Amino acid sequence: MSKKPKHLLVFKMIGFIALVVAIVGIVLTMKNFGNVQNMNPRNFMLGGTLTCVGLFVGIICLTIGFKPEFTKMGTKTTKYIQEENKEDLADIASTKADISSEAITKVAQSVKKGLKDTKYCKYCGAEIDADSKFCSACGKEQ
Repeated sequence: MSKKPKHLLVFKMIGFIALVVAIVGIVLTMKNFGNVQNMNPRNFMLGGTLTCVGLFVGIICLTIGFKPEFTKMGTKTTKYIQEENKEDLADIASTKADISSEAITKVAQSVKKGLKDTKYCKYCGAEIDADSKFCSACGKEQ
């Protein structure tokens, strides 16, 4: 079993301390909301600053400190999903492998036809290229 790096423990400790600082800041800020007439602007500003800095530093440090645990949880979740859906994944893989070249050709032709700029002949109604001067079906000039 490997030993956890000490810097991650330091980040966790800083994160928790910063969240405590944020809580103190929230208390100082809220304390002034109740008594508007005797509100101390210095405490209000200090509380707001402590809240913002504490939350920012706390969230960043805790995210860095718990990153290996988050990664491990993500890996376990992925393995669980794969295990639970093994039959469906195998079915998808086998279906994907059974696609014939005929199906691919039809899709490619449909895409090509959709991208092609066409118009209809004034005389016979046949579909021709938009830049054609003569109809390929009846031969009349457009």
